[in-house]
Amino acid sequence: MRLLSFEHSLTTYYADLAAYGVGVLGLGLALGGAMSAQEGPGVALMVVLGLVVWTLLEYLIHRFVLHGLDPFRRWHAAHHQRPEALICTPTLLSALAFTGLVLWPSLAGLPSPWGLALSLGVLTGAFVYSLLHHALHHLRAPPLALRRWQRWHRCHHHSPQPVCYGVSTRVWDRLFGSAGR
Repeated sequence: MRLLSFEHSLTTYYADLAAYGVGVLGLGLALGGAMSAQEGPGVALMVVLGLVVWTLLEYLIHRFVLHGLDPFRRWHAAHHQRPEALICTPTLLSALAFTGLVLWPSLAGLPSPWGLALSLGVLTGAFVYSLLHHALHHLRAPPLALRRWQRWHRCHHHSPQPVCYGVSTRVWDRLFGSAGR
């Protein structure tokens, strides 16, 4: 297994998905141990804020990094050329980026329960994104609820102009004018 490979074996690909789940569980347990009952409403709000922050990060990274900056653009182009291949960001790179850009700044800048809650929301968003993106590319007969998402994502992959960057939400595409049709 190559730690910085973008194309994964089936085992490595699923281990990457599992790593997100383990991270979410670990942060959730840490948060549960760090907060008091009276902090519950504020902590819940921070988790929701983290989810919203994730959706914006997802959009910005997809639009401006994966479609705009080399070498990321070349790596992401491989995903567009072979959408069913097991191509994703290496777990080590994702973990370092999350730790350095989300977890540590959140813990340094916010009281412990709130920093953990914000980080938990962002990581949960990334986990949901990973599961959803996998389903959009690999489920042959997706549930009815996913079929609209699948059409949206196909539009991103096959439109002659770059559109539909959001995977877990369409809000930012609509707000920033990249929703296509």
